[in-house]
Amino acid sequence: MADFYDPMSDWEEINAEDVKEYMDENGVSGLAEFFKGRMERWKKVEVNIGITGDSGAGKSSFINAIRELDDDANGAAPVDVTECTIEPTSFNHPKYPNIKFWDLPGIGTPNYPDVETYRDKVQLDKYHTFLIFASSRFTENDIILAKEIKKQGKSFFFIRTKIDDNVRAEKRKKSFSEAAMLEKIRRNCIKNLVDEDGKPICIEDHIFLISNHHPGKWDFGRLTQAILDALPRYQRETLTLSLNALTSLSKDILKRKVEFLEGRMMYVAGASALAAAIPVLGLSFAVDSALLLKEIREYITQLGIPEKGSNRFGRLSSTTQQEILDLYLKFATVSGIASLFAIEAAAEGVAEEFARFIPFVGSFIASGLSFGGTYILLRHSLKRIEAVALAVLEEAAQQSVDDLDLE
Repeated sequence: MADFYDPMSDWEEINAEDVKEYMDENGVSGLAEFFKGRMERWKKVEVNIGITGDSGAGKSSFINAIRELDDDANGAAPVDVTECTIEPTSFNHPKYPNIKFWDLPGIGTPNYPDVETYRDKVQLDKYHTFLIFASSRFTENDIILAKEIKKQGKSFFFIRTKIDDNVRAEKRKKSFSEAAMLEKIRRNCIKNLVDEDGKPICIEDHIFLISNHHPGKWDFGRLTQAILDALPRYQRETLTLSLNALTSLSKDILKRKVEFLEGRMMYVAGASALAAAIPVLGLSFAVDSALLLKEIREYITQLGIPEKGSNRFGRLSSTTQQEILDLYLKFATVSGIASLFAIEAAAEGVAEEFARFIPFVGSFIASGLSFGGTYILLRHSLKRIEAVALAVLEEAAQQSVDDLDLE
């Protein structure tokens, strides 16, 4: 059993309790629809992130970078615009419109002369977290806004942008030290971000030094993690599954994705067990093959496995390319997946583990084996795909270092 199934993760515990609550109220009535609805929930949960700062501070470039859009792409936030933002403007994720990045106006303009007017007209309470941008010094208005956000019980982060420009300028000095330069910028930010009594208005960990053009370097990845940690549970799941780990070259994002995908396996396994499943060659139990293969394709997409023939695929080593080709070949059919793992040995044990949360799993032998077997297939598949994804990520990170040119 230990070779096939680890103790429940936090998300598995949460989702198992979710299933138990549903069944306590409804029994098995509508359970298949409940499972499928939960599998798609993350695509419907709304996420609102407020972004503010002076014109030219890099807000638009950040909004584009985190949405994986070039600055000149359709739907990109306009860059090189000198006009101040007058009204809150939403820029939705290109694939998931429920995720919205809001370009917010600043305080101290004719439309927003004071913080009270700003709070009411901008509707601060609608946003889940806030990012305050500056390309040099943070202003008094930035500090006033941060204090009001804090009053509202919301989180906020200070983002110092255009670090690549600073590096490029400082590299001309013979005594250049990137670490020393970054520390100086960080110290200046901390010194600048104080209230009228000289007390810091945020902790040092909430200050980030980034370049929107190099999301794999400096604090971009750490910022992404901080935003996720600041969000409520289901908003965190939604934003995590919308991000590409290769964008910020973040193993943390990859790990978070794996945790969420593991957490939803019981929904997929439950839906498969309840379906009019068809026996599969090589398995002693029936599974919903279409559902299982769809979920595994989702794993491949979520963990950033490049498609054969893509630019990213072409930049990988021949060894990693072959691993990807083998992955696509072996994961094309349920029989092919089943041939990789000893499933039956663990199916019954997994069914018993989950039966305390999902009673039907333990009530019917066929359903229990189908649930446990599907779960094991998914668990092993995800682990195999994760291993290849880590190899891809490591090569991409090395290429990013090799490609970085700040001369």
